Amino acid sequence: MNKAIEEHEKVPLLLSKDQIDLIIKHTFAEDDLLDALQVAEVVGRRVKVLFTLHDLEDLNGHVAAVANHCEDRKLQNQFDAIYDAIQKVELKYDLR
Repeated sequence: MNKAIEEHEKVPLLLSKDQIDLIIKHTFAEDDLLDALQVAEVVGRRVKVLFTLHDLEDLNGHVAAVANHCEDRKLQNQFDAIYDAIQKVELKYDLR
């Protein structure tokens, strides 16, 4: 069963520093999304970023766009992994 949350509530997304750098360097994500990535909390070897489900959906759209139009297979695989990580978080929650 998914956890029900309010529209404005933020949920944690764990990414590596390298994944965050890729998003910042290669996507055309809005500044508010990129700013959240840059002020995130470091937790062990990961970075915990807090996003609303709407923000995660927006971010994943930008990640998917890069993955789908990337000619470099290694870079595409890295963005596919980021997409999967975001989607995994999105699927854990439902809006009330």
